[in-house]
Amino acid sequence: MKKLIAMSTLAGALSIAAVADASAWTRSGTATGPRGTSSVQASGGCANGSCTRSVTRTGPYGNTYTRQGTVTRY
Repeated sequence: MKKLIAMSTLAGALSIAAVADASAWTRSGTATGPRGTSSVQASGGCANGSCTRSVTRTGPYGNTYTRQGTVTRY
């Protein structure tokens, strides 16, 4: 009986962790133009009424720009 309870608890914890990660996302891309190649990497996710994102852009000359933000619903 103790083994069944332990396994049920473990399965419940793992399913909650899977749900928390289900709202996470990542994106990336590159573009090549006459001045060179630019890239962008973005990631974000939502949990407990708050959503966050982070975006990093790198230009053709190596300049990097990072922006982060959070939105919370009350």
